[in-house]
Amino acid sequence: MSWSWRDIVEKQRAGIDALQEWRTRLAVSTARQYAAAVPESMPSAFVLQWTLEAAAEAGVHAARHHPWVVHPFEAVLGFELQPTQLYPVAVQFERPRVTTALLDDRLEAARAAYLVDALELALGYHSPVRLGEHTRRAMVDDVWAMTLARAQGQRPPERGSCCFIYVLPGVHECSGCPRLRRR
Repeated sequence: MSWSWRDIVEKQRAGIDALQEWRTRLAVSTARQYAAAVPESMPSAFVLQWTLEAAAEAGVHAARHHPWVVHPFEAVLGFELQPTQLYPVAVQFERPRVTTALLDDRLEAARAAYLVDALELALGYHSPVRLGEHTRRAMVDDVWAMTLARAQGQRPPERGSCCFIYVLPGVHECSGCPRLRRR
């Protein structure tokens, strides 16, 4: 499956659920893997998180390794999914903004560009289950922070959002899950 950030956002703006097919395919694939029904919360959260992750990966790595800032919508960000597990495996973009800024400034500019587009996508995301505004905004921040931490060889930070993986049989919350802090 090929996806275009621009197409997703433009469809959302038109009131179309651009990511429904992906959520459905993920639910079917996960149900087959776990031999159990999958609550809609898990594929809904995973698809949003993975879409954001495609943009964060492009932004972080472009800024760390090149003199570029990737604004997902303007750069015509696209990504491919792994065929059976359905997570992004290849990300590409056409038009990064070239900059002479030093690394820290490039990363901050990349984060700012990501936030603009990621917040629009997250807040407009069609979810069949309730994903509140706090969860959506936290997921935008969490995905950037997790991507940057991975790129820098650091542990994942604590999260403000939940991916709902714990709803699957025999699976527990991830180590950074906000549910663990509530106990």
